Amino acid sequence: MQAIVGGMDETVATWFAETRNPLAPVLAAVRNVIMEDPDVSETVKYRAPAFEYDGIMCYFNWSAKRRASLIFPAGRTIPGEHPELEDGSNLQRMMYFDSIEDVERKADDLRAVIDDCMASR
Repeated sequence: MQAIVGGMDETVATWFAETRNPLAPVLAAVRNVIMEDPDVSETVKYRAPAFEYDGIMCYFNWSAKRRASLIFPAGRTIPGEHPELEDGSNLQRMMYFDSIEDVERKADDLRAVIDDCMASR
């Protein structure tokens, strides 16, 4: 698994230790980018790691097996232009990651989404 940024929440560490999801290394890479921000906290919600700042900001789709899916439940309310965010249902928007290299390519976009999401709360 990817080296961990910062201290991992115990429930998240347990989730990563027990998951059989083949995308766990990709999910860990996404988690590392998100957790670079010291104001973001993590927990397990909806059966997967979730990231919070004044409430749930985003969480992983635990059942995705072809590509890692990061769901922003109020994604349509995030200000700014974010070409990597794709439309979902209702207010949701998603970011998808195919590999660790894809996470590295999209890291700046992900950081911008997180920053704009936090600024809008």
